[in-house]
Amino acid sequence: MLVVSKDNGDTKMLLPIARESMRVGHEVNILAEGVGVAHYSAAGIVPFFTDAPNPDPKSSFNWDALFRYLNPQVVLIGFPGPDNLSHTAGLAANQKGIPVVGVEDYWGGVERNPEVKYNLVLTIDDYAKQIARQSVGPRVPISIIGNHAIPGADYHSPDSVAEGMKKIRERFDEVFIFGGGGELHTTAELKLLVASLEKTPGNWCLIPRYHPNVKKKTATAIGDSRTFEEVWNKMLLPLGDRVVRLDVGNSDDMAMLCDGYFSGLGSSMSTAIASGKPTVAVLTDATVLALRRESKLDTVPAVYLGGAQVLSKVGNVRPLLIKPSKAIQQKLQPLNPALAIQEIEDMLLF
Repeated sequence: MLVVSKDNGDTKMLLPIARESMRVGHEVNILAEGVGVAHYSAAGIVPFFTDAPNPDPKSSFNWDALFRYLNPQVVLIGFPGPDNLSHTAGLAANQKGIPVVGVEDYWGGVERNPEVKYNLVLTIDDYAKQIARQSVGPRVPISIIGNHAIPGADYHSPDSVAEGMKKIRERFDEVFIFGGGGELHTTAELKLLVASLEKTPGNWCLIPRYHPNVKKKTATAIGDSRTFEEVWNKMLLPLGDRVVRLDVGNSDDMAMLCDGYFSGLGSSMSTAIASGKPTVAVLTDATVLALRRESKLDTVPAVYLGGAQVLSKVGNVRPLLIKPSKAIQQKLQPLNPALAIQEIEDMLLF
């Protein structure tokens, strides 16, 4: 088995699958790029290849030589953005007749690599399966294996996150989180959210969480010579000391413990919903354009599933802080790596 991953999302799906595959005795080789490199290091897994943890790597391979050397029976790819090895590995495997498994970590993932022909798609829930079916056609098997963003029953946020949140609550009654994403839509979402929070009463604070692949980029896309992180931090200045930093753990861990999660397209919206936390989709024209471009969708999945309210114009956010129902929470299930391995084995035996 050859596993190719790059970003936080695809690595959080593929790493547990790779680890479970090793546990049951399969030979697994991993090509790790970008921020995904750190996840394998933390898990004590040594990939066959790692690129420097650059958010936009440019590595390439002679795939004929690599496939001859590794002789994989199946290639697993995710759907990071921007893409690199996942895309080229999928196409190269197609040319060699090696089965390709696409592993989605977000709704509409396969739409990012429509040129690749899949033997199996593993996805996160029923809605994602419906979307994938429209993309890959009626013959490709699609199986639901759960979502990495959904905490299992025995999972708890790390002590560093819990203690950090506890300390913040000594000053504030409510802790809100903003989860950023792409360059243009995050900028527009922050503008809308800041203006709305200025109209929101209560003793609350906001913890901003930016996408690691984007925040360090120079903001040339909006005509600015600063990094996007610098631009976004300046946009938050009107909120004063209500903006609090907590640079530990990840957005999923914070979403489990917050009092309100705000984002446009962030996968941690699912974590918040599954944890019973009020979740708000910050919806701007730029958000809609990004959703259509990246996933070919017209509706934010968290809204479609009924778990998130919508903030689309400036106003007090308090009426939107509604906890999702138990029925909505139960639509979202945690990743089951053993099920993923079973589906892959069944596909190869078919």
